[in-house]
Amino acid sequence: MSMYETREVATFGALADGLLELDGGQLWSFRGQRKDIWPLGVHDLPASDRVLQTRMKIFKRRCMEFSKPDYISEEDHWRWHFYAQHHRLKTRLLDWTTNPLVAIYFAVENVLSRGDDENDFGTVWAIHVNAEHFLTPDEVGGAPETVREWIMINPPPVTDRLVRQSGKFSYHPPSHKQPISEQLRPGEQLVKFVLRRSDRSNPASEIRDHLCTMNIHHAFMFPGPDGVAAFVNHEWPYRKLMRSIECT
Repeated sequence: MSMYETREVATFGALADGLLELDGGQLWSFRGQRKDIWPLGVHDLPASDRVLQTRMKIFKRRCMEFSKPDYISEEDHWRWHFYAQHHRLKTRLLDWTTNPLVAIYFAVENVLSRGDDENDFGTVWAIHVNAEHFLTPDEVGGAPETVREWIMINPPPVTDRLVRQSGKFSYHPPSHKQPISEQLRPGEQLVKFVLRRSDRSNPASEIRDHLCTMNIHHAFMFPGPDGVAAFVNHEWPYRKLMRSIECT
């Protein structure tokens, strides 16, 4: 029997405890979303899959101008999808992680979301998928277009970002347009943690500070000069910035 529930948590400690209380004998995946009103699933895709396929062809052709990883061949459709997804091309993939701290970060970050909004309550989703639907690309045995039922995929490390974020993906074929909460199979579990205090104030900034003390921040999530610059511009604590200036 499948199970879906929603919980509200007000602090980092309560959220961490809730995630740790999940059944440790099963493999869970986690996803952070900056707004609790966002459905869990792929959205904002073109009506026709031909458009997605055309975009992928253009992406692959134009990426030949740059230094892509040598281990992604022209015929490796899954690796191209993973690579494209982590460079913000729209696909039928949805990002997940096996590291709950990574999911918490994306639920409270203020870089990609362009700042905090008191009405944007972050959400951490935790899901347990049946083993027969948690596969590697080799186990899928075909290109993404051949998949007929939504699955969780354990990808190879095609980007530094994917490694840092302990990334996993779910793939959602065109026939599966409903939110994941409406597509759970018998034996699967889904828990939604909404980050909201009892007075409906937003704990995002406080939780983000806790993560920063554990080195979970934008520069860690997005290795490279762009990620470091965004971290310094938006997340580096003001008191530490002033101390750095005084020491130079």
